[in-house]
Amino acid sequence: MTRITSTADSSPAASAQDSAAGPDAPASRSAGHLIVAQLEAEGVERIYCVPGESYLNVLDGLHDSAIRTITCRQEAGAGFMALAEGRMTGRPGIAMVTRGPGAANVMIAAHTAYQDATPLVIFAGLIPTDHRGREAFQEFDLAGWFGTTVKKTLILDHPDEAAALVADAMHTAASGRPGPVIVGLPEDPQLITTQADTVTPRPVPEVVPTAAQIASVAEAVARARRPVLIVGGEHWDEQSSRTVADWAAGLGMGIIADFRAYDGIDHDEPHYLGALGFGSAPLTRKAFDEADLHVYLGCQRTDVSTNSYSIGCSPAHTIVISPDPDLHAHFGPVDEQIIATTRGFAQALTSTDATTGTEATTASGSGAHLPDWITETRQRFQQWREIPAPTGDEDPAYVDMDAAFGEVHRLLPDDAIITYGAGNYSGWASRYLPVHSFPSALGPRNGAMGFGMPAAVAAALVCPDRPVLAVAGDGCFLMNGQEFATAVAHDLNITVIINDNSVYGTIVGHQERDYPGRPEGTGLKNPDFAAYATAFGGAGFSVNRTEDFAAAFEAALNHPGPALVHVRTDPAIRFTRS
Repeated sequence: MTRITSTADSSPAASAQDSAAGPDAPASRSAGHLIVAQLEAEGVERIYCVPGESYLNVLDGLHDSAIRTITCRQEAGAGFMALAEGRMTGRPGIAMVTRGPGAANVMIAAHTAYQDATPLVIFAGLIPTDHRGREAFQEFDLAGWFGTTVKKTLILDHPDEAAALVADAMHTAASGRPGPVIVGLPEDPQLITTQADTVTPRPVPEVVPTAAQIASVAEAVARARRPVLIVGGEHWDEQSSRTVADWAAGLGMGIIADFRAYDGIDHDEPHYLGALGFGSAPLTRKAFDEADLHVYLGCQRTDVSTNSYSIGCSPAHTIVISPDPDLHAHFGPVDEQIIATTRGFAQALTSTDATTGTEATTASGSGAHLPDWITETRQRFQQWREIPAPTGDEDPAYVDMDAAFGEVHRLLPDDAIITYGAGNYSGWASRYLPVHSFPSALGPRNGAMGFGMPAAVAAALVCPDRPVLAVAGDGCFLMNGQEFATAVAHDLNITVIINDNSVYGTIVGHQERDYPGRPEGTGLKNPDFAAYATAFGGAGFSVNRTEDFAAAFEAALNHPGPALVHVRTDPAIRFTRS
């Protein structure tokens, strides 16, 4: 193993020298280049970065790599893009940032990935090893900063271990309960020549339940009067969604989605009853609360889904199906725990009968007879999703967002991917824009603002044949709005809607509840967002009246590149109409 005791041969030129170890030995290369080679072996297609002098050798390795480097404008944007890619693909997204301030900026993505259980690997440059402990320029404690917010912290101290370090990070991020891993890259070990080769990526197997476990779930459903299946998390695909939906229909279960994880099941399924969390339909919360059996698949009972632990916390029976043996974030009783991934569970359904363990005979969702309580709840849910008529109190000086999203629903293609950050404005998208396949909705389950714009960039890169709609509030957008420049740089098919009410709307609502008549720190003075988009090289449209929205949105959709619709809305209206 090469020890980091001298940097005499650690220059980029030295790293390119041929090895004299024999014809069968791997060619020598720098540890930084070996990191890139291992990322290639892991199947990584893109990395999202803000460059820094602390990992120049890795950047040099990317110059000749098939991996595409997406240069971002701020580390939070890079981290959110990588996180969004991890959510869409199930493989860890890759962010690369520099030391100190760069690592501080990417922390928000680490926290989001940790609470959202999303696979993410962050590479962060570090100071030279012999500078440690001297409070050197941009020095920080990697484990001290990130230790409670990632699954694992790793540091490249031995160049020969570069490939194994990457393989460990990728496997840890994707296995069990997915989450973030951070890899520290000191300047000097990257430059040292090593004869070590890439290693075989460690597979992440689908954990499949037994036939007896599947039968046990079916038996519990048969005993229940109002059973519901709560779906969420990631690791969905078209076949898994279809299989799970048909299985639930055949057993007479209603399906409810977890907060901001509602694209695992096609919303056209006749037993899909809506999503939990902020902005959810009252009837959905009622069905969840009145259920006597909760079967969780890929998610857990959390504070957001239970309205701060006030509903659905004491059903007669609870089954949790998850790859996480520790059931992080789950609150309340667990009568049966099944360790399985969502895809593994779906695979087991296709190979075994739900009650006997024999060859599968899964019922079709469209042909199964559903209990009356499901069909009645579904009917009310569909009515809730219709655009409510104006009350007559709407201010004509602003755009009516309910009416506007009726036009979005009419014009937006069914296969669009919808992204957003955190704020009340997201309620219009989650209520009025049904989705039909995974991945189709990307939002931060931990409530991180600034997610929507960078997530839209990643969505357009991962799925270039699908339209992408980013919905943002004025406060949320400007937290990472500079990534519109990244969308322009790559000529991505992204449409952005900005709900400009000139306040931090969610917080104003809390102030009005707790401190009426005393708003403070929540007012905003905004730029002309349409001009902002144009200045970056995209297309910008401004809308001040409801009747002008449809034409502007259609023009933005048809623009062959990034486009933005700036919509001025009433600061007194922060929710969809009842």
